[in-house]
Amino acid sequence: MFGIEQLIDFMEKKFGISVELNAVGEETVHLYHDELEEDLISEDMLKILPNPVSLHTYIYNEESEWIIGIALQAKTNNPLFLVCLKDGERVYEQLLTEGENENDFTT
Repeated sequence: MFGIEQLIDFMEKKFGISVELNAVGEETVHLYHDELEEDLISEDMLKILPNPVSLHTYIYNEESEWIIGIALQAKTNNPLFLVCLKDGERVYEQLLTEGENENDFTT
C-alpha cells in the first residue's frame, strides 16, 4: 500500500514539495464507477479498474490544495492507479501494474 512515508517521498521527488506529516488528512472509501468523477479518474482508467474500487486519498493544503488518490483492488488492497490533483485539476496519473512494489511510487 502507498503509505504516508511514500506520499512524503513522492511529493518531494515528483513536485518538489515538502509535505509536513501533521498537515496530511487521509480517508479510504469503496466506490462504484458511477460514483467516481471524471476529474479524478479518466474514463480510460475506469475501463481498467475493478468495480467497485477502494480509493485511498491523502489531502494536503498549503499554498495549493493537493489530493493524491490511490485506487486499490477492493478485496486485496493492491495498488492499481495513482492520481494527483492540484487545486482540483489532474496534474499526474500513473497506472500501477502488477509486480510493482511501494518503492516504485517514489521514482
